[in-house]
Amino acid sequence: MTDYNCKCATNSGRDNERGFSGLEFVGYLIVAVVIIGAIFFFPWKEAFKGKADPSFAAAELAMTNKQWDQAIVLYDKAIKADPSNVLALVGRSRAYLLTGNTQKALEDANAAVQKKPDSALAYGQRGIVFKVLQRSEDALKDFSDAIKHDGGYAWAYAQRADLLSRKKDQDKALQDVSKAIQAKPGFVEGYRLRAWILSRMGKCKEAGEDFKKVETLSPSDAWSLQDKAWFLLTCPDESLQDSGKAMELAKKAAELTQGKDGVVLETLAEAYFRQGDPVKAIEIQKKAIEIGSKSCPDGSCTKEMQQRLQKYEMAARPEVRIFYEILPVDSSR
Repeated sequence: MTDYNCKCATNSGRDNERGFSGLEFVGYLIVAVVIIGAIFFFPWKEAFKGKADPSFAAAELAMTNKQWDQAIVLYDKAIKADPSNVLALVGRSRAYLLTGNTQKALEDANAAVQKKPDSALAYGQRGIVFKVLQRSEDALKDFSDAIKHDGGYAWAYAQRADLLSRKKDQDKALQDVSKAIQAKPGFVEGYRLRAWILSRMGKCKEAGEDFKKVETLSPSDAWSLQDKAWFLLTCPDESLQDSGKAMELAKKAAELTQGKDGVVLETLAEAYFRQGDPVKAIEIQKKAIEIGSKSCPDGSCTKEMQQRLQKYEMAARPEVRIFYEILPVDSSR
């Protein structure tokens, strides 16, 4: 939960870095989920207009229905029928990426760029593959090339902003994400990302305004709800903190995801902790770690989640002095 993978700055380094929403488990599970989630905001329907190939059209429908394997088979047919179909290569790369086959995804993205070196879509797709692979410099270059070929490419601006923010170049990141929103005014993920960039810059009041915009545009989106909840829990400006509202939002997000999203559960755990219930926080945090560990058996993507669990366990620990000598040891007294 997720590398897409932006939480508000706090006294804790973990809280300062967590929560790229809309778009943070890259580097660990949460970021990876967020990066892959961001792909869904790519303007695929617009890109696919004009393609009459029935296999291509069926592949697009399979992607809409999240039938990744079926989409790959159909894109194969479209590419065999027309090897110059760059959009089919881009589509198959996307499908491979969503099934976790990053090598095949990169091969198709490379082929798309080679066949059409002026295609913003091809550079954008290869950029997201590089981002998932944590090849940040390569991803930055490709997103920049995508923007060069399409100055109104909101998705590429947002992806580049995300990478710049991870490199702690918040000023440039803010410029890019603002351009993304300007190009696409209803870009919910863009507002989420800008909110976290502003948070990292310590501009929590401005970040709060963007979160309000997100809430208006997408009132029932679980990730948006948990992002707002985390912000209300961790913003260093105490006048903007509201643990009660955060708990309400976190619970709703958990219901929407049926308790199966590690990032959402972690936010709920923090809400319980801030409400003075570390025992409940421990219970929920363990579930969050269990979910995260499924995609990361070596524990690398849940390391910081484990650290937060230790914080909850310390708070719940009873303060009892077992080896404290109360009675005098001198038997003559």
